[in-house]
Amino acid sequence: MPAKTYYLSNPETLVVAGTDLRTNASSIELTLGYEPLDATSFGDGGTIMQKGLQTVSGTLTLFVEYGASEVEGIIFGEVGEGDTTITVKKGSGAIAADNPEYQISNTMIAEAPIVYTINELQVMEVSFSGGTWVRDVTP
Repeated sequence: MPAKTYYLSNPETLVVAGTDLRTNASSIELTLGYEPLDATSFGDGGTIMQKGLQTVSGTLTLFVEYGASEVEGIIFGEVGEGDTTITVKKGSGAIAADNPEYQISNTMIAEAPIVYTINELQVMEVSFSGGTWVRDVTP
């Protein structure tokens, strides 16, 4: 089962397609792992598994602002591209084991949901999947 990492409120770093969106972040959910592959051989007493390709999925909950270089414009510019880069880091200190930076490359934002709710701040629940990931803990 892939490890889930949740960050609520404003992380120190949330960069989507080269643009800092941390002040617009309400929540970030990353699910990073590997495809399980069956490596069972004749005579094994049970199923033997090994890791395969990396798996990436997640959701960014972002407060919406409109404009070409704002949340709505940036997300719509990435819809369907399949080459989006997302970087997330929890704290303001140096990258370390207790402050990892997650770099997701070539992920797909397949759609950009727009919801208007009367008398509430507008948010976008932006889902992404696919691509590769690196968990950087080296300062």
